[in-house]
Amino acid sequence: MKKIKEITEVNTMKDILKKRIVDCINTWTEAGIYALVLDVCDLEDEPSVMLRYNTEVYCQCPREEEEELEEEFLDSKNRLRWDCGWWNQHEEMWFGDDEDTAEIVRQWIRELGGLEPDLENPKHYDDVAKVYDAFEDLLAEIVMEIHEEKVLTKKFGRELPILIHEFPHCEEYTEEVVKINIKANGEELVKDFVEWIRGINARGIYI
Repeated sequence: MKKIKEITEVNTMKDILKKRIVDCINTWTEAGIYALVLDVCDLEDEPSVMLRYNTEVYCQCPREEEEELEEEFLDSKNRLRWDCGWWNQHEEMWFGDDEDTAEIVRQWIRELGGLEPDLENPKHYDDVAKVYDAFEDLLAEIVMEIHEEKVLTKKFGRELPILIHEFPHCEEYTEEVVKINIKANGEELVKDFVEWIRGINARGIYI
């Protein structure tokens, strides 16, 4: 616990998490990375986040399900490219899943006002929703700063989209997902991602 206290006295959770993300990105050597995702995960009503990426090679790999996807969604290539649930399932970094980082998240939640402890009280679930909204806003701020500091340009020669989404709820590509990703990345970087989401929603496809 002393270690956590010493870390958070100097740095906020945002600082610590941003450094973890940037340090992880700077270790990558795989070719053809075209997009990253910050998967927001639910660990007993406390948020955590996984960092993953996908490559041009992986999104073009044949899938046994692709014929079914093509028939059902008409745009299987775009789904394989932008539906994070179909990406390579490896987490490069997971913040909040170990005791040290989970305690940092808990301390941040306490600073927000904490959670109603009684699970039977509807306020508990209102508190959880507010925590997750605040967590995704914090991720958006981190992504904006990473873009402003040209971390990805220095590493890959160009800026790449860093998507924010809840995992494993990759079927829920709503307008709220569009808004948080435009806020974090700017319209141009997520243009194709947004076009895909709005396209499937316009056709009434819920994946």
